[in-house]
Amino acid sequence: MNRSPSPQPPPRSSGPADGSAPAGIEPLPSGPTLAIETREGREHLVVAVGGPVDYHTSPQLLGHLMSQEVRSVPLVVLDLSHVAFCDSSALGAFVEVLRQREEDGRRFALVGLQPEVRRVMELTRLVDVLPLHPTVADALAEG
Repeated sequence: MNRSPSPQPPPRSSGPADGSAPAGIEPLPSGPTLAIETREGREHLVVAVGGPVDYHTSPQLLGHLMSQEVRSVPLVVLDLSHVAFCDSSALGAFVEVLRQREEDGRRFALVGLQPEVRRVMELTRLVDVLPLHPTVADALAEG
């Protein structure tokens, strides 16, 4: 009796079965990423953000704002004029940056809040905590 060879199983992946990255390797972010543009001034940085700041993108923004080169600047102005949406993880990131900068004796300001973003900050009462300004010029004038 002639038997045909049984099919071989597909090769196994060396990563974990649940699809997560192997230990020690950070997975690539899923979902959208932010457009981040940094403009340097004499004693400040303006960090302009474009896109939604949410669970997927707030780690990217937080990583940028907490980087050594940004942390050493006396004033960081976060321009949100091109951000139409932010969620609770974004709000947490803003508060964390403020806390860290104040601890380091540095300043932080947010400008250009779109109506929906302002509404979220009003509902959470972060308008009483975060330094908010209408424009970059207003934030720089305060300093």
